[in-house]
Amino acid sequence: MRVRLFGRHGSLGVLTDEKVIEQCERLFNEEFYLDIHGDAEIVDRNGEQVRVRFTDRRSKEAMTESFDRVLVATGRKPNVDRLELSRAGLALDERGMPGVDRHTLRCRNADGEFGHIYMAGDVDNEAPILHEATDEGGIAGDNAGRGSGVYAAQRRSPLSIVFCEPQMARVGPGHAALADQYGDRLSVSGFSYENQGRARIMAANRGYLRLYGEYGSGRFLGAELCVPAGEHLAHLLAWAHQQGLTVPEMVSMPFYHPTLEEGLQTALRELSARLMLDPAMVNQCMECGPGA
Repeated sequence: MRVRLFGRHGSLGVLTDEKVIEQCERLFNEEFYLDIHGDAEIVDRNGEQVRVRFTDRRSKEAMTESFDRVLVATGRKPNVDRLELSRAGLALDERGMPGVDRHTLRCRNADGEFGHIYMAGDVDNEAPILHEATDEGGIAGDNAGRGSGVYAAQRRSPLSIVFCEPQMARVGPGHAALADQYGDRLSVSGFSYENQGRARIMAANRGYLRLYGEYGSGRFLGAELCVPAGEHLAHLLAWAHQQGLTVPEMVSMPFYHPTLEEGLQTALRELSARLMLDPAMVNQCMECGPGA
């Protein structure tokens, strides 16, 4: 079966780390054609088939091919366009959406204060995931029914997973957001599963992960990965992230042999070692080693 998959803007699943995206895109292209910068467009129907025009990612030549099926995944948007939110005195952005406090689910008024209108789940569109929507519904319903006083709830650490093979996952806000927030205080380590022992035995030795920590505090800030059993590794990392553990504390946790988690142990050890060095010296040679 001939399959071609096109994305736009260079994004891939839940990933924001360019190094992980690069490795993940390479893995997928071993199975089928994938271009995350694709400019594909449907031309017309040709009998029972659909003709699609695109630029080949390898040759850079314009091509037109016919396919039996075309699936266009354009996402969803909150169905609030007919609610006339502007009449509610809310401060709306360029999309016509109000700002929402993720800890109380209150919407921001035009005067900058948070009022008594609440949004939750797919409507506020912060994290359109079932368990997050369940949490938000509970917070918004609790606060709306209080009558007086507002409860600011502690939210779970961000956790996003794509159930492909190998699985993609992001723990925490992601590399792009962390780089903006922490700058030179952000430390990074990486690990390839190509030579990881248990993965080799399972014939699943492919994939890559990156871990993030903060110079000074040693705090674990998150991870992005595309590795075998990624959903399980991501859960372990999300629990550590929510507990506010430092990287040295995570290194001291038990790791059994032989397991896929030993790859995570290696990456944590490297990150812990990096956190003990001068950030300026590490940043000068970020491109020098395989963990950069």
